[in-house]
Order: sequence, then structure tokens, then C-alpha cells
Amino acid sequence: METANAMIKEPALENKTYEFIGRLALVLFSQNIKMSYTSLIQVLIDNGMATYGNERGMARGIAAAYHHWEKVEQNAKITTTCGAIANTFVNKDGYPSWWDY
Repeated sequence: METANAMIKEPALENKTYEFIGRLALVLFSQNIKMSYTSLIQVLIDNGMATYGNERGMARGIAAAYHHWEKVEQNAKITTTCGAIANTFVNKDGYPSWWDY
């Protein structure tokens, strides 16, 4: 007989990465701390998460995490996690990637 814990499936690694990025963004944002894409790549490596190789790839990964959290928080009155993601992680010049558009 399977236990309840055995029936719970682990989310795909990419989803774990999105969860990690979102939770890290909340903590950093609450302390008004910015993190570069390069630093985020290293933090992901250090914690056994999927990485995106370079800054351009990491920017895409951050965008995907943003959209993941946007869906998760779609019924919330305040979308805090995706907002934290958008304003915490910065490119080599210190700007959030959405400023480039």
C-alpha cells in the first residue's frame, strides 16, 4: 500500500528552479537587494538547480519564472512574487531586463 507521501510527485526540475527564483526574489526584494544574472547562475549551481548558462539565457529563465509566478498568483490581490522577480534580478549594467524594452 502506497503512503500519501509516496503518491506526491516531485515537480520537474525547471519548476523547482522557478520556485527557488521566486522565493529568493522575495527575500532579496524585502531587503532592497539586487542580484546580477551571473550571481543568480552561481547560486542556482550551488543549490543543485537548473541553470541557463549565460546572462541572456538567465534573463529568459527569469522571464519564465516571472510568468510561472504570475499564473500562480493570478487570483491574489497583490502579485508580490512576480513583482519581486521583475525588480530584483539585474543585467551586467544593473538594470532589470524589462528596462531594455
